[in-house]
Amino acid sequence: MSSKMKQGDVWVADVLFKGARQTKQRPVIIVGNELALDVDVIIAPVTNQMARNPFDVVLEYWEEAGLLKPSVARTSKITSIHGSELKRHIGKLHNHDLERVLNMCKKLF
Repeated sequence: MSSKMKQGDVWVADVLFKGARQTKQRPVIIVGNELALDVDVIIAPVTNQMARNPFDVVLEYWEEAGLLKPSVARTSKITSIHGSELKRHIGKLHNHDLERVLNMCKKLF
């Protein structure tokens, strides 16, 4: 499974909304590296809502990543999902955006 997934890839995935007990398909960024890619995948959800806190990373190259609208990576909402929840690969983050997302993850963890 990990051979088709790479850190920085942008996928559409079934994401569980806490409290709602339901999933919605949303873009996500794989933030786990090749050592962490297994049956479960570590992801950061992506939203087209405005940044809400200092841990939200505005993606400067959102179009290059395959996203349809200006987007934000919510690094404060890092989670893991089963690889089967990844539905469709839509792109890859520009190196500049990936570096910013991973640096923010490091600040949090």
